[in-house]
Amino acid sequence: MRNTISAIYGHSYPLPGQELCEVFPGNQNIIYGSDIIVSLKASPNSNCHNKNTFNTSRVYWTLNNQRIAKHYYDSNSSFASVSIGNFSLARGVIECLLDGDILGGVIFTSYYVLSNPQNVSCVGKLDSLLIKCIITCNWDLDHTENTNYTVLMKQGSEEKTCISREKSCTFADERGPLLSKSITITVTAENPVGKALSDKVTYDDVWSIVKIDPPDVHVELELTYLRVNWENIEFRKFETDCEIHFTDHERDSYTEPVKPVKVASTSHYLLTGVKPCTNYTISVCCKLKGSIWSACSQNVSVLTYINVSHVQLWRSKSVLSDKEKRSVHLMWKGVPASCNAFDEYRLFDHTYSSNFVTSFKPSENHTFITLDGNSHRLSVAAFHNNTHLTEAFIDIPSTAEDLDFPPLRNVSILAKDGEIHVTWDKPPSPVSGYIIVWNSTDKDFLWQQTQETQFSVQGEPLTLYTISVSPIYEDGPGDEVRIDKYIQEGMPPKVSEVRVTWISDKNAEIQWVPASHTECCALVVNYTVIFKAQDDPKPRNVTVSKKQRSVILDDLRPSTVYAVYVVANSMASSSNSDTKQFSTKLYGGASLTTLIAYCLTLALLPVFVVLSVMMRKKYLSEKFPNPRFSSLTVWSSQCHRTNWNPLTMPWVCDTEKILRCHLDTEAVSISPASRRELKLEASMPENMVLASSPIIMELPSGGKRETSQIFPLMDVHTPGVCPLRLSQSSYRNQTTVMSPVKSPRKGPVKPCPSEETEMLLKQKFQNETADTTYVAVDAFEHGKRESK
Repeated sequence: MRNTISAIYGHSYPLPGQELCEVFPGNQNIIYGSDIIVSLKASPNSNCHNKNTFNTSRVYWTLNNQRIAKHYYDSNSSFASVSIGNFSLARGVIECLLDGDILGGVIFTSYYVLSNPQNVSCVGKLDSLLIKCIITCNWDLDHTENTNYTVLMKQGSEEKTCISREKSCTFADERGPLLSKSITITVTAENPVGKALSDKVTYDDVWSIVKIDPPDVHVELELTYLRVNWENIEFRKFETDCEIHFTDHERDSYTEPVKPVKVASTSHYLLTGVKPCTNYTISVCCKLKGSIWSACSQNVSVLTYINVSHVQLWRSKSVLSDKEKRSVHLMWKGVPASCNAFDEYRLFDHTYSSNFVTSFKPSENHTFITLDGNSHRLSVAAFHNNTHLTEAFIDIPSTAEDLDFPPLRNVSILAKDGEIHVTWDKPPSPVSGYIIVWNSTDKDFLWQQTQETQFSVQGEPLTLYTISVSPIYEDGPGDEVRIDKYIQEGMPPKVSEVRVTWISDKNAEIQWVPASHTECCALVVNYTVIFKAQDDPKPRNVTVSKKQRSVILDDLRPSTVYAVYVVANSMASSSNSDTKQFSTKLYGGASLTTLIAYCLTLALLPVFVVLSVMMRKKYLSEKFPNPRFSSLTVWSSQCHRTNWNPLTMPWVCDTEKILRCHLDTEAVSISPASRRELKLEASMPENMVLASSPIIMELPSGGKRETSQIFPLMDVHTPGVCPLRLSQSSYRNQTTVMSPVKSPRKGPVKPCPSEETEMLLKQKFQNETADTTYVAVDAFEHGKRESK
């Protein structure tokens, strides 16, 4: 919608004969959201040209002192204009300026187009004489700025009006309408841009809109009910309808309808079924018969009486401790502490006699008690002024009788819509019910017995609730199932005290103190250890269960700085611990051991080589005994009696070897014929062995004896045996040698001459009956190396 209306805001005075330089349209009321155009008329003969610098192209416009953009401008040689679409300000001042001087301007005020007034209603109030009725009408209307209202009331041919600038109007006529006749009400709304008329509202009579004042209410407390009384003296002669509104502070308020009360100056109502020790808020609303409801009376708050008639008692499963003791969690339900109906609870043990154990405040509802293995009978009683009010008993069987009954199966928990829902399967064995215990703190324990296999409890977000469910079998309670749950989780608690307890070149052990189970505001499901070297492109991580408290990091780089922190993860969020830095070692245990072994090998290798060469040289240069190069001598009886090891080691052997030899003591004399035989035998090959050789020997008694001697081939490597052939004796070709004879373990012994071997033998056999020991001396060939 476009409006163009002329008016003058201001201008310089024209000279005689000049036209007026003006801005149009003038000040105007417009509809909210209209499009407007403001123009400056500047003919060549107008006073605007008194300025030497005047030119319509140099004119600019402002709205409420804010310059308007040039793309909204238009001009020619005799006029300039500005266009504004969808004007949505309540009031706007548009001015035309040149070099800072105001050439003119216009004021716009916008108004909404009025809609018809809605929800017109009227209420009548009788005066103290109940003759005159003062009527007040109310209605609804949007956008009421700068709006005037006119209310027209017609009763028959008589009309009365009420004018107001608010959405309410009261007729001030002293006479007022007749109570028994009908009336019609119409409301007209008007502002600078238009008018709007409401629909007609008709009432059959004035009585139908009469509203009485709220009654006066008071409440009488009884033991099991409340007596509500109210009165309205002005209308005690009229029949009224009333209703009571009350709230018990544990559930939403509701309305209790009350039957119409006949003419009476006072009325009352008995409110039964009230709960003991409960705050109730009560109010009463009334109306005349067939009229409208009055406003309700002021709220009256009362606290119902308490009937301390019973205390409920429950105990958890016994938990065995040291020294054959057991702990029992005892819980009870009684009178709310807010009732101030009693002073304390007292716990008694009636096992042997009524022995008082301890007392508790009215706000306390549980305790842990330590018992022995015998059966016990306990009770909790409420006392007021040392007067026993009520008492509850419970029997706890002995340890032997307190059997372990199975817990519930398939217990599940779900948090939804501000509640925790718990469900479980019905056990196969008969049960009399279930006990549900829940708490949000260690001091706030609540419990309830139910026959259902489900339970719901309201809770607060970010609060940990511990819920346990136990079946009640015929022979006792079953084991409880305990579950922790948040209705709404937040961030889990941070892990504290992250420590690096062991470091090597490629491994490190990380330990941490787990987040507290009861700390706000989420349950930890697992831990993630995140670690990263300074030059790694991205971090690495290891995730472990919530029960694990340490982890070993593998595949680390030696001599590298790492940063590590532990993340506690919940189902909804996670939290990071403080970052800990550590540096891996240059060499680890295994690397150091390998390095030491390698160095020792390099160091000992030359020693092994030298020893191997020496041992090889020793073995290869070893000399072997040969009887051809030996001399035969007599071993002294003293030396003969001395035990010594004839087996010498190759690496300690000397050039001179002493080999002990045994000769047949019967071959003591060799005849010349025998010598000839021996010479014949000497011509035989050296390596030939005579297995049997008959020898005719002269006995010292003058007789002869033929013997057959068997000599096996002896191994030259056997150091304790000296090979000797009678048919070819190597000793026959020996020269007399006088060699010192040494024992490997003893000092030198006296040498025995071997010049006349036969005489020595003969003489020895003639004079001695004991065995004589002979040894071969210097059995090695000098200057010649024997090899294997």
